[in-house]
Amino acid sequence: MSERDCSYASRFLPENLLTSGTFSQERSISLGNSRNQSGVTLHNGTSMAVASLSDPSSPERPSINSPEDPTLDQAINLKHMELLIHLSIDEEMFSLGTNVSAYHSLVSLALKTSLESPYLLHQLLAFSARHLAYLHPESSTSYLHQALTLQTHAVSLFNAPWTQVDPPNCVAILLFSSILGHHLLADTLAKRDPGGLDAFMTHYMKCWEMHRGIYTIATTAWPLLMESELERILSWSSEFNRQPPRGTQCQRIRALIDGADGLGEKIKEACRLAIHYLQLGFDAVFAQEVQGNRYQMIVSWTILAPPEFASLLEAKQPEVLVVLGYYALLLHYGRKLWQVGDAGAYLLGLIVDYLGPEWDHWLDCPREMVTRDLEEALESCS
Repeated sequence: MSERDCSYASRFLPENLLTSGTFSQERSISLGNSRNQSGVTLHNGTSMAVASLSDPSSPERPSINSPEDPTLDQAINLKHMELLIHLSIDEEMFSLGTNVSAYHSLVSLALKTSLESPYLLHQLLAFSARHLAYLHPESSTSYLHQALTLQTHAVSLFNAPWTQVDPPNCVAILLFSSILGHHLLADTLAKRDPGGLDAFMTHYMKCWEMHRGIYTIATTAWPLLMESELERILSWSSEFNRQPPRGTQCQRIRALIDGADGLGEKIKEACRLAIHYLQLGFDAVFAQEVQGNRYQMIVSWTILAPPEFASLLEAKQPEVLVVLGYYALLLHYGRKLWQVGDAGAYLLGLIVDYLGPEWDHWLDCPREMVTRDLEEALESCS
């Protein structure tokens, strides 16, 4: 998918993020923090005109029955209608969401909210096109082009009216940021660029920064969101994230961090918190019954892990890369999800190659789990 650079200059979102996919032109997205700018600016190497939208509250707007209304003579955009219908009926689109069982009510809320916030509608359609590109590889070029165009327009529209998070716009802003985050994660996990772990981490860390921006928005606007239609699902998600871990999948990497002489205590605490949430993800995967989505930590981990951990991850600190190897195992368990596929096995292989044999002991568990599952899959096909 094409690479583009975008500045998210609000006070909520971080400096850099990246989208990627399988479209022909590379693109990157960067997020800025200047007080003199607000919203999002995309740069993809070409100039882009943003269509102006009529203000529905304007007294000069023609009546729906007025013969002077030029929109009455315009043909329906069947491509956009296809995306809208797909969004409305295919529950697999947001299979990494917090509560998949509430899909239709959440989509209804998002569509209703998007009538007043066109940037949200454009991002919803963009993600629908991204999903259709996965479902129909023979038409993926067309759908990926639609996804890129709509997402670029969504970010431009978001940038235009930006002021601050307030009661009228807090739901739209959180939904927009969350859906954009899901879109970017799907693109990032689909990356198979040459360059090994270095190339993948360049994309992944920018995606990580976008997700941290979602966390900042949510925490800043929390009182407003608790009085909105999102209160129920956000309260459940918060309760899920506060529960104590139960499993032992992360026991070895806890021991690694505790015994790492080169890490200060503050850094160790950040790593322990990241491991804490990772274990919650494994607990959900192996639980007999889970309220909500057992794979939601695939997205939530990049939102909840602290910035100090992300800094070490970007620096490719070996101990922290081992922790990322366990996240790769969590991805592997979610390999049937369309956003994930073989990304877990791929990422784990990159980490093993980068760290070398001296770190194999710490990665034995995820390697054995992934290898066993792959061998079983091959046997079932033979």
